[in-house]
Amino acid sequence: MGRIKLIVSLLWMSLCECKVAMYGHLQSPMFPEPYSSDLHMRWYLKVPHGYKIQLTFNHLDIQPSANCTKDSLTVLSDDEVLGKFCGQSSTDSHHPGTQPILFPVNHLWLVFETNTGPQTHLGFFIFYQVVGAVDCGLPKISDPDLMALTEENPLTTYKQNISFKCLLEYYQLVGDANFICDASGNWVSDSGQNASENPPQCVPVCGMNQETFSAGRIFGGQDAKLGQIPWQLLVNSTAIGGASLISDRWAITAGHLMITYESETPEFFGGMVDGLDQNAVRMKTEKIIVHPLFDKDPGRTDYNHDIALVKMSARVPISPKIMPVCLPQKSNGPAMEGKMGTVSGFGLTHQRLVSRLLQYGHVKEYPEATCFKKGKNVTDNMFCAGEHGVDSCNGDGGGPLVVPMVGFGSPEMPFQIKGIVSWGPSGCGDKTYYTKVENYLDWIRETMEKN
Repeated sequence: MGRIKLIVSLLWMSLCECKVAMYGHLQSPMFPEPYSSDLHMRWYLKVPHGYKIQLTFNHLDIQPSANCTKDSLTVLSDDEVLGKFCGQSSTDSHHPGTQPILFPVNHLWLVFETNTGPQTHLGFFIFYQVVGAVDCGLPKISDPDLMALTEENPLTTYKQNISFKCLLEYYQLVGDANFICDASGNWVSDSGQNASENPPQCVPVCGMNQETFSAGRIFGGQDAKLGQIPWQLLVNSTAIGGASLISDRWAITAGHLMITYESETPEFFGGMVDGLDQNAVRMKTEKIIVHPLFDKDPGRTDYNHDIALVKMSARVPISPKIMPVCLPQKSNGPAMEGKMGTVSGFGLTHQRLVSRLLQYGHVKEYPEATCFKKGKNVTDNMFCAGEHGVDSCNGDGGGPLVVPMVGFGSPEMPFQIKGIVSWGPSGCGDKTYYTKVENYLDWIRETMEKN
């Protein structure tokens, strides 16, 4: 028998402007009589975008074979095989059963092929119908305290639009804001972002300060003003030191400082420039994570991997006086990229006293060859910076070195944390080694995501 080709179009009719009824049936030739061999038949079903096709196999009796390599009925959408069926009952592994199967597409090809000899198998009888328009539903918002939809009760069916917005000041939307419900039931933006797989997020604005002021010093420096270095945090318990806020839940600091606190939960203080400020923002810690490769032995020969992350037990209230600093971009040259930066902290001043007020000073990066006589191992995870008479000192450990210099930041050039105060000579006032933050970007992001 020669091959037979047949295309059947979907019957549909408009019942009214608001409803569309689309249904019908397909059957193998001569059903309910046995089908013949050497058949190749095709049916094409298509409905408007936004609708889905449901098939109900009222009867299917096709010669069983492993993986349906002999006789088969294949359901395809474009070039994708959505199902390949054969067998006589629902107990057969490739039998579709009699329950409705919903295909989330608006067009299907059904291909019936036979190559066995004369037999008694009856073929199939299928009822098809169109299930109502695609409804993407309301997208899940992971943190409703920070984000919401711009409309309270938006329409969520095919081709409808939704938009996300941040609820709090000093937060910005990362990712696309506008999405459309596509024919597959997903909220997708013009750029292809899927709101379920990769939802937009509201994150604090980083690297901004309230004002810019003239330069100063930390060792031999001048006082910072409130809101000038809003990412600066202070820990003042077992050991005094600094840290930097990098999100509304996380801070970054030095590993050598945090190993002192691994058995306790220290408080951090921020949003102040006076270490005794009773209105400072107090932050309880939930978790301290020191880099796993940092040597915790007090007799360590180097400070390699001197970095730690601290998770706060609650969201930090972002405001002009307390705001995160940006993480740096990866550079191919010197850590500070030839720029002057600013180091800050509550450590020793030129009078060798712990400062009650937040100090800051401008420093530059030095090649290793011109740095101080080390006495410790130096690695590529460190860099040396300082300036004559300007330096970080005892009590500044864990604090930030940022670029550009304080006083020169802008929305186009936000402050980035390039270094963490790590170690230096017993005498201050010249140069210090800093942990090179850009070398740990993957570890920082992975740690924050998993914790």
